[in-house]
Amino acid sequence: MYVCVCNAITDREVHAAMAGGAIVADEVFRHFGTQMRCGRCVATMRSLMGDNAMSGERRHVSDTEPASTHKRCRGCTR
Repeated sequence: MYVCVCNAITDREVHAAMAGGAIVADEVFRHFGTQMRCGRCVATMRSLMGDNAMSGERRHVSDTEPASTHKRCRGCTR
């Protein structure tokens, strides 16, 4: 699902940014080389990040996609 419509960031990509070390919404934007625009997505991002922290799950989008198609993350090692 899209979390940030302004920057076309999905929930899977939020999890990818978290796997890359993002712990707050601003770091998710930085991970993808974008900036917050309208701000309506921040509460949803916080919720996803809180849910992920509570479950201990760290999942990266490229774990389910071939590396050749994974081009979205900037500075990502996967």
